[in-house]
Order: sequence, then C-alpha cells, then structure tokens
Amino acid sequence: MNHNKSAGGDWVGSLVKNLDLVHKDPTADLSRFRTLLEESHLPERIRQTAETVNKEVGYHALYLLDFSPPQRSILYLSFSKKKSEYIMEIVLRTAGPSVVFHSVTRAPGAWERYLYGYSRTSGSRIAFNQNFNPAEITDETVRIWFSFLLSGFDKKFDPAICMESPKILDFALGAFTGKASA
Repeated sequence: MNHNKSAGGDWVGSLVKNLDLVHKDPTADLSRFRTLLEESHLPERIRQTAETVNKEVGYHALYLLDFSPPQRSILYLSFSKKKSEYIMEIVLRTAGPSVVFHSVTRAPGAWERYLYGYSRTSGSRIAFNQNFNPAEITDETVRIWFSFLLSGFDKKFDPAICMESPKILDFALGAFTGKASA
C-alpha cells in the first residue's frame, strides 16, 4: 500500500476525471484581475477592517471567508442581524472585480410559525452591485462599504449615494451593532 503523504499527486487528477468533475471555462481567465486585487492590497485592507470592527464591538460580528484561485469569489464577509444575514462579496467577473451586497433572510424554525406575527417571507435580494478598478479603491471607499454592510443595507448608507457625499458617514460604530460606543 502506498502511503504518499503529499497533498497533490496523480491521485487527484484521476479522481476528478473518474468522478467527472472537470469543468473548464475556456473564455474566462480571471488571474489578471486577482493579481490587480492583490497588488492593491484590497483583500488585506478588508480583512484588517473586519478585525478592527470585531475588536471594537467586542465579539465576532463579522464573519470572513477567503477564497483561493481558481474561485471567482475573493472575499465573503457577512453580518447577521434579526434573522437576516447581510453579505458583502468581492467577486471576479469577466468585466473585472465587483463588489456585491446581498442579504439572505433565514426561514423560521418549525415552531415559530405558531407565534403571533409569523410571516413566511424569506429569501434573498441584491442590494448593491458594482464593478470597480482595485487601484481606485481608497480607505474611504472601504469605510463606505462597511457602513452599508453594518447598517443592514440602510438606504442612507447606499454606496452610490455616499460616494458623492462621504460626510454622511460620521457615526459611532455601536449604532450599527446595537452596542453603545464609549
């Protein structure tokens, strides 16, 4: 029996072929966009901002996932509040990098339907979606994105509006998370 401890090797290639998992998109080479993102340090700045938010509020309010190539997703950042999950994703598209804000409303548990005021509405929606050039994303833009996410996609923090007038964003972080700021 071969006890090869390497993570790669011939067995991976044969496994994915045998399971018919190979699927290549011949038209989409997104590696140049990933390189632009890495050179701009945007994923690192987002990670650092998420860490700062979590430290400020005193708990893990933001959940962050990083994705490795060849995934189209770069970062997935989520914030849960009142049965809804608010999500900011940095994704790669054939037109370039994009920031996508969407929400998912959790379906209630089986017993919750017996409670007064129960509503069966659940689902997801896209709140904001925009392609961007990584070299043009400033710390102020990152602040606007985080403000929109933490507000639960409140229209007054919409990135399209706030990019024109960032003074709207003078706030205390505790207002978003339900924790009083010092």
